[in-house]
Amino acid sequence: MRFDTHRISAFLVEEFQKAKLNVLIDDGDLKHVRTVTGETAAIYLVETALPTSELRYLVETNTADHLYTMFILWAELLMPAHGTRYKPHDYMLGLLALHGEKIYAFDPYGGDQQVFPVHFEGEHGRHVRYIRYGDPVVAGKLTCHSVKVTAPGLEGVWRMADFESRAGAQPANGRISLHDPLYAQLALLGVERKATPEATRLAVKRAYRKLARQYHPDLNKHADAADMMRRINQAYQAILVGL
Repeated sequence: MRFDTHRISAFLVEEFQKAKLNVLIDDGDLKHVRTVTGETAAIYLVETALPTSELRYLVETNTADHLYTMFILWAELLMPAHGTRYKPHDYMLGLLALHGEKIYAFDPYGGDQQVFPVHFEGEHGRHVRYIRYGDPVVAGKLTCHSVKVTAPGLEGVWRMADFESRAGAQPANGRISLHDPLYAQLALLGVERKATPEATRLAVKRAYRKLARQYHPDLNKHADAADMMRRINQAYQAILVGL
């Protein structure tokens, strides 16, 4: 394991601890982290391309052991540059299938060490995609879910970890009650309850504007963008009416 990867490894542990997540195993390029909802994520820091057979072995073994898998790749070594058009390699297609048409990457350099999603936008499959680097992830939004994969060599239903805020997943700060009637809508927008309805409404509007810029079909040509924008609009309206 390279020194630079050690740096991002230490950074990740610190971020998880700040978010009050329990790091069960810290073995440098492999970490087991307990989410706020009790699942355990196996997180791999990757420095070389992983063949499909190895990807399958890891997700298959972890799923059998009730672990949720996440791969984070070294951006400079393995990822295309932001804003370019790029035809993904075979191993990238496997990672895209597992992580929802994005690949998590890390940048270990300087004071800006960070982990972020690299989105491969455009037609699925082997076609040329547009590469877009997303915002740095929030460690406290580590969540787990099952994903059905049909990509060659990876067929099956696997337990995967993600940094996205998903409906039905409790945020790390725990300030959205499971009994809140707007729980799913607030979680989808990644917003917590504030001290007053007015403050919550303001946070919701800010989150909505950011998500709309990301998923509006006029700006995002991804096949799932229109459906995601519909869900965002429904959640936004429900919150404004329900507050």
